[in-house]
Amino acid sequence: MSSIYSPNNNDFHVTEADSSRRERLLMISFSCDPDQSMEDRNGWNRAIQAAERFDVVVLTNSESHLSRLYLSVPHHLKGRIEFLAVPLINKQQRRLKCSLQFYRGYRAWLESGKRIADKLHAERPFALTHLVSLCGYREPGYFWRLDAPFIFGPVGGSSGFPVRFLSIIDFRCGLFELARNVLNSYQLLWSRRVRRAIRGSAIVIAANESTRRDLQPILGDRNISVELETALDYAPEPPKGVREVGAPLKILWTGRFRAWKGLPLLLHAIAELPSDVRVELKIVGEGSCLRSWQKLASTLGIESQVEWINRPPYRESIPYYRWADVFSFTSLRDTSGTGLLEALAAGTPIIGMNHQGAADIMSRGGAIPISAESPQKTIGEIRSAIIKVAADADYLKALSNEATLRAYDYCWDTRASVMHQTYCQTIRTSPRITSTVNACSSTTFEHKQLESAVMVPPPSSVTH
Repeated sequence: MSSIYSPNNNDFHVTEADSSRRERLLMISFSCDPDQSMEDRNGWNRAIQAAERFDVVVLTNSESHLSRLYLSVPHHLKGRIEFLAVPLINKQQRRLKCSLQFYRGYRAWLESGKRIADKLHAERPFALTHLVSLCGYREPGYFWRLDAPFIFGPVGGSSGFPVRFLSIIDFRCGLFELARNVLNSYQLLWSRRVRRAIRGSAIVIAANESTRRDLQPILGDRNISVELETALDYAPEPPKGVREVGAPLKILWTGRFRAWKGLPLLLHAIAELPSDVRVELKIVGEGSCLRSWQKLASTLGIESQVEWINRPPYRESIPYYRWADVFSFTSLRDTSGTGLLEALAAGTPIIGMNHQGAADIMSRGGAIPISAESPQKTIGEIRSAIIKVAADADYLKALSNEATLRAYDYCWDTRASVMHQTYCQTIRTSPRITSTVNACSSTTFEHKQLESAVMVPPPSSVTH
């Protein structure tokens, strides 16, 4: 495939010998970047995987990094992916930067993207549309109204904060979590946009079993598949060797320093360990709870055992998982948790909360599940798990072997085949499918830059 940009008329030409044999897919990915947050990497990797079998148009948020996205596309996929930035007026852009108004800005972005999609679809129809990012269900947009099958998901965000754990967070954060729980219940029951989008979808994919149960009443007898929203974009490490007898147990905790991440549960568990169980704890992240959590560690008398590390760029954080003997996951609400997969890939067993999306990941080995019934029981179970792995090196080694095996289930290459099957099934069975054969019959097509979209062509220095 060759991509040619003409600076004289701003037209973008894609010459493709076999374009008539590939369907065209529209991917809505607000966040899309190979090196940024989990949400960004998810959008990026789904686009790359889809381009193996489709011509993919990606609607994304920022125009400033489009040239870098093109440079990051694997060589054999050059020209099969087109990135379009959906612009917003300044007022909406400001909303995206404000946590309390974010979803109003995101809704405006989706509406602007839908108008662009309508124009693109009229010029050359899409076989499929797929909303992959943001992962949350709250603002699904109106892409399901396009005359092409709509895939919604993997969808998450419906998990609530367990009210039994309100006692371990401050009053203000507790009010926020209670309000969020109420909003979740209301939107799932009464939001017309959410319910219409789910019912108008050809396929709905839940990111975990908990979300599937939350969404199922909306669809009735229709099936909702389950597919984790994230995966690994690098190969798992070999299992770890047997831990050195007598050495301190090395524990890793990573994540945002926010109340709902539940780090105090781990800190209390470590404070209650017997004196002959020595541990080293690395805490990697950043956020508003840093000072209060550091104060708690000092109050509990464990500050000498704890190292606080500012969150590094994504790739630089991976070696910490290999350093650790165990990874602790204490999040009290999460669709999944990329740290869980990175721990498995490092052969590092998980001591983690057995609820919501984490329960799905930890269901088949490599982990010690911890109940989410009450703070006291959770702290006690974390304490017992630490004592057990610290005392039994063979048991820890067996968990490491299981973690490595489990990690292969969550590699993007493995998950891609599942998603391709979903795409093909949707094309075959959807009654709304509009054939793209005639639209793709020409081996060369020209796509003029849309007035309302920003398209940065592949850099001329790249060989296509």
